[in-house]
Amino acid sequence: MTKRFTKVYGESLWRSKRFLAASDKTKLLYVYLLSNSHSNTIGAYTIPDGYALADLGWPIADYRAARDQLADAGLIVFDDDTSVVYVANWFKHSPPQNEKHAQGCQRMISELESDLVADVVQRDFDDANNERLAGRNPLDDPKVSTALMQSRLMGGRR
Repeated sequence: MTKRFTKVYGESLWRSKRFLAASDKTKLLYVYLLSNSHSNTIGAYTIPDGYALADLGWPIADYRAARDQLADAGLIVFDDDTSVVYVANWFKHSPPQNEKHAQGCQRMISELESDLVADVVQRDFDDANNERLAGRNPLDDPKVSTALMQSRLMGGRR
């Protein structure tokens, strides 16, 4: 069985003015949204109120108040119509690691039920993926490295 894990960047989280300004319940909800069993590689997923309430053991009023505080602080984007949440700036801390991962992220973004959330996720993904591509070593591309290795210079031919 594959073990799932979620990166939680404690140092930046516990120094964030937006996070520190939140109530204790709101902080707990944020950590829950980062790490619950519905979370995924794009930080955007459907989370019906009932699931969160069952996991947290909170009354609905407390949950919605904390969720609204997170949205107002810009820490999440939430679509009430579809119950889709996005942990803002997800890709800043969990960017695509390679082309296959980027393709999987792109597929998942296209499958989001909320256009509102998908637009924000797509923008953040594009920024992170463009940064990844800009920093990529051309020799990591098998087409480039194979061509180089087959060149006359590398083959010892003149």
